[in-house]
Amino acid sequence: MTLWSSSYDYQIKRIAIVDDDKREAEVAELEAEDAGFEPFIVEGGPFQKVEDLITLISSNAQAAICDHRLGHSGFASFSGAKLVARLYDLQIPAILISQYADMDNGLSIRACRDKIPVLLNRDETDASSIARGIEYCVSELRGQMANTRKPHRTLLRIEDIGQQSIDVIIPSWNPHRAVRLPKTLLPRSFRVHLKSGTHLFAQINIGAEKASELYFKDFEMAPELDSDEELA
Repeated sequence: MTLWSSSYDYQIKRIAIVDDDKREAEVAELEAEDAGFEPFIVEGGPFQKVEDLITLISSNAQAAICDHRLGHSGFASFSGAKLVARLYDLQIPAILISQYADMDNGLSIRACRDKIPVLLNRDETDASSIARGIEYCVSELRGQMANTRKPHRTLLRIEDIGQQSIDVIIPSWNPHRAVRLPKTLLPRSFRVHLKSGTHLFAQINIGAEKASELYFKDFEMAPELDSDEELA
């Protein structure tokens, strides 16, 4: 059963499968084929530079399915999230998959989440989700961004600060749920001033339904608010 239509503006015939686990790559290969694509399993490595892997992908395919943790067997020195984000910059649609999404989302994945339109847990990756995911990526790359992905200048409050992460509350998204993000997303000049209760502005896709879909970029320091102002 072919799910992908070649009538879409993006002429996608071949899709690269990037996974350091050969067995999982072969499973993805079958699902991609059922979705209507000609799969190309990326082999080789170790890849030390993202650009080297991108060159191989772009020379052999028009889209990609990338596992997130690529370093277990020495396949690559960078994450699948970084690879997908770089492909996004180059207008190449790519889906990120991971069986560790719940663990990695607050740090290594969220660091690139604004350039990852589709993140699938491995157990939900099949022909239908691949076809829908590539269509979703293509739509965003063509400028048709879904409401759940559109950024808005939004106030947030820092709740807790860790060694590598900060936990924040976004009152206009959910005032009762903290969201974790990596410190590296913030400009270095901001990090020395951070403390619990500090307010910042950032571009955030507050239309997201799940915390795992949220991304943060373009941070600004915000004037301190009293409790009445924050609740207003």
